[in-house]
Amino acid sequence: MKNIRTLIIILLTFISFSSFGQNDSSSIDGNGFDSVFQNLESGNFNGTINGILIVKDSENKESLLDFQGSYAKLEIEKDEDEVYDLSYKKYTGKTTSGKTTIKYETYASANSFGIELNGEWFDLSLIDGACDLVINGLEYSYESEKSAEYLIIRITKEIELMNSYKNKVRKAIKLLPNSTLVIAINRNK
Repeated sequence: MKNIRTLIIILLTFISFSSFGQNDSSSIDGNGFDSVFQNLESGNFNGTINGILIVKDSENKESLLDFQGSYAKLEIEKDEDEVYDLSYKKYTGKTTSGKTTIKYETYASANSFGIELNGEWFDLSLIDGACDLVINGLEYSYESEKSAEYLIIRITKEIELMNSYKNKVRKAIKLLPNSTLVIAINRNK
């Protein structure tokens, strides 16, 4: 009788772990970032951003945000503790109208994406204690030439971004598939 009760407790424990365990489809294992800027400790670099971002707001209204040769920059900020990486790489860009800002950040093998939309900040960041996960549905690649590096970001599946926990009302927006951004960063300061 005691063995059966122990087996039932063990079985229930495993069932609860599988039912309530972390099953977060917003992340996948990261492979790192093959950027020419990866091993720099600090620096500021200018560039441009091109492409479109398709966004569904909290009221399910779709918007197309265009980036046509708009201003972009890369800020490399040294990690004083150098836990997993030498520095944080922060790419920012603005829409053609200048009304909306995006930020893409990498650290170790993790990334984050944020957007300021209608005066409110929404993001999804996997830069945390482990720094080994990337956003599922956000594909990235780097192409380099002598004077510039191109960061190509493609949204391949719907990605949900949330506003800050500090807000009284939690809202979400979604980045939709077929969104593509190309951030061209000049390699010379």
